[in-house]
Amino acid sequence: MKKISILILLLFSLSMAPMISSAACPTPVSWDGVELKSGQIGRVLIQKPTTIYKNVHGTFEFSRTVQPGENYRVYANRSTYYHLGGGLVIKEDSSILYQTPSKHKLTCAKNASSSFTIGDSATSVATKLGTAQKKVINEFGTSTSLYHQNYQNFYAISFLNNKISSLYTKDKHYQVNGISVTNTIRDLENKLGTNYETTGNTYPVEIITYQLPKYEANFFIDVHNDNKISAILLVDYQLMNKNPNLYPKKSTSLEASYETLLFELINAERKVQGVPVLQNASKVAAVARKHSVDMGTYEYFSHDNLKGQSPFDRLASDGVTFRNAGENIATGYTNSYFAHEALMNSLGHRKNIVSTAYTHVGVGVFFAKWTYGSIPYYTENFIKP
Repeated sequence: MKKISILILLLFSLSMAPMISSAACPTPVSWDGVELKSGQIGRVLIQKPTTIYKNVHGTFEFSRTVQPGENYRVYANRSTYYHLGGGLVIKEDSSILYQTPSKHKLTCAKNASSSFTIGDSATSVATKLGTAQKKVINEFGTSTSLYHQNYQNFYAISFLNNKISSLYTKDKHYQVNGISVTNTIRDLENKLGTNYETTGNTYPVEIITYQLPKYEANFFIDVHNDNKISAILLVDYQLMNKNPNLYPKKSTSLEASYETLLFELINAERKVQGVPVLQNASKVAAVARKHSVDMGTYEYFSHDNLKGQSPFDRLASDGVTFRNAGENIATGYTNSYFAHEALMNSLGHRKNIVSTAYTHVGVGVFFAKWTYGSIPYYTENFIKP
């Protein structure tokens, strides 16, 4: 997707809260150096020469003799026989040793196997994620459904003709082409090659984009966390064709959707980083929105407005009381995903997003006139009353 790199200014920095994340699932899921496959429940280790049988229409026929030291995946355990897949079985006796992996590994393998991607049915999403928490409209003229459990395992998914047309996630269990969140740039190159684009060809690399056969795959890189993937965004080419230049058309309802999505992304990020989520503050959002409108209308980009008012002045003049306050601003990003991930790669903005000094946030977005449609201005105001 085309992005414009615009200088993002920061007002001040606060101490960043410790970054704590839950145990991640590796990619692929490994058990003693061997991949744990989808549906696998255990393995058998051969202790003595024994026979593997093949199930032929309900009759077990000799297949081959296996030797000590060999091992085989087990997918079911029924009637004293271990089922090895492909109709092969082995009898439970002293010639084999049966082992099972940890519950965590089994869960990881199950989650990896149930991943979905562009072109999969809406039913596959509902089966795994249940009912959407919210729906917002997007720059392509369709809706985006937001799924999470109190912002844990966050997904934003759009549908076209009842099939997945875009997918954004921070879920560490999600995989696309063997890649998941927390993998590195090297992992990406090993799986998908080096034929990719980076944002503005700058260093450090913040976004890696692959043009795959059916869709574009964007991998957001966290430059402050060992250059690991922080989020994945997939977009179907058919969906992109609905808005080829990718910039949104002027729309107050779409501006509101951008605000909602950015608020959700802030809390999804805070959940990943292990800090409490923020409450939405409508009065604060109104202050943020007015600043975005002012910047877009008068074509400037600064924390201080043209009257010399700081974010703290604007909050106070609109009747917002606070003990702590901070502000992030951004412009030039085609949607809230790119704006959020860019802010996370700027230390001052990142500190605001994950700081425990705040309890509330208000987000304001305004689309200013531009050659290719509209250019979004984003303002985030954080406070603790």
